Amino acid sequence: MKKIELILTTLIFPFALSAQESLSLEQCRSLALEHNQKMKMAKEQVNAAEAVKKSAFTQYLPNFSVNGVYTYLNKDYQLLKNDMFLPVVPYTAIDATTGGINQAALATPAVAASTFVINPATGAVVTDASGNPVFQKYTYLPASKSTISLDNLYVINGGFMQPVYLGGKIRETNKIAAYVKEVADHNLSLTENELMYSVEETYWRIVSLREKVKMAENYQQMLKRLVSDLENIHSEGIITNNDLLKARLKLSESDIMLLKAKNGMEISKMVLCQMTGVTYSSGIFLTDSLNQAEPSVLNYTVNEDGITERPELKILEKNVDIAQSGIKIMQSRYLPNIMLNAGYTSMNPNPYNGLAEEFGSDWNVGVVCNIPIFHFGDKKHTLNAAKAEHNAAILKLEETKELLVLQLQQAVYGYTESTKKTEYAELALEQSKQNLNYTLDNFKEGVLKTTDVLEAQVLWQKAYSELIDARTDQQMAVSNLKKVTGKY
Repeated sequence: MKKIELILTTLIFPFALSAQESLSLEQCRSLALEHNQKMKMAKEQVNAAEAVKKSAFTQYLPNFSVNGVYTYLNKDYQLLKNDMFLPVVPYTAIDATTGGINQAALATPAVAASTFVINPATGAVVTDASGNPVFQKYTYLPASKSTISLDNLYVINGGFMQPVYLGGKIRETNKIAAYVKEVADHNLSLTENELMYSVEETYWRIVSLREKVKMAENYQQMLKRLVSDLENIHSEGIITNNDLLKARLKLSESDIMLLKAKNGMEISKMVLCQMTGVTYSSGIFLTDSLNQAEPSVLNYTVNEDGITERPELKILEKNVDIAQSGIKIMQSRYLPNIMLNAGYTSMNPNPYNGLAEEFGSDWNVGVVCNIPIFHFGDKKHTLNAAKAEHNAAILKLEETKELLVLQLQQAVYGYTESTKKTEYAELALEQSKQNLNYTLDNFKEGVLKTTDVLEAQVLWQKAYSELIDARTDQQMAVSNLKKVTGKY
């Protein structure tokens, strides 16, 4: 499968570019920031959090709405359950001002006689069993005639509702939305840090492999010269065929070493191109070198002050703030909610004009107040849950601080160790060079054997390879320090 992918990659990428494209580490960083999909996703998350923050602010503002309802009614409304008899009162017994019974007029015998039934024996008003006066005349109102036919009912209502006091829910909701926006910003920084570290790791791996290609080529040339010399000496019968075969075997091994280094470098270039969006070419050249002097990076304090810029830490701090706002929201459930509402309603049939088939309208305004009293401990339990989440967020923050300080300490130690390792590797390479020169000189004079030369060359190759690895580790240690301190 890997062979197939390599063949496809070879066909897709234009190997035949003649112009050599140079890329610096800084250029690769910039290109990766523009091209990387994870960065684009993190930016979209920031945009989403910003939109949620703006949405939360609208909760302070009134909510306007318009509703329309159409209802088809199958049955008619019947206002009376039973037939009724209503007393008839003469106009002389009615107060023209109030529209009610005129008690003063009823005190007049003539008016009372024309209104109520009078006992001729006593001259008093006749009353029923309940003590109510009996009127002379009644009108009959059958229940079947008290129906209202409303086949089609139209209602249109428009208005707004304005929060006045909700116990602090809206304020804390806006705080949470702001915290979420900051979390998204820090997550973007975290994604950038991880991307920069990955780019630098790939970049320095390519540079390292490029150095190993040079080393392998030098080692191969060294072996070729030795084989050529041994062939001449062998033809004169000075050395055995076995010595020549050993040298040729080392030359074959150097071919494999060189091939692996070249293939590894090209594959790493493909990875870097994928990160940066650059079209792959075997002619890509990285301008930075492992031999470049690095400025001192050991100015970091190995405590909490050295990790204050870490995005992970800032995200956890905001999680604590979010949990604190969650507690306040749960506490607000104990407090009353007050809302102001106003609206305008239009109905057909018109209730303001005898239910005529026309639209009648009216406006309204009011205040709604909800006071929570008791719900079997629901608010208490949710408040306790919010407090537990807040405590968990604090513990997570404290644990992460300890781990990040430990990580910083390890990074500082790693840089110090890689620096010392580079110094020792440089000294070892110098000594291996001297040993190789000494061995070659003595071999030419016939003092040492072929195996001694081959061994000295292997020691030189090993020391050279270890120096490349040490310098690469030192560069990555610098990158790691920037990563663990949030200095990218």
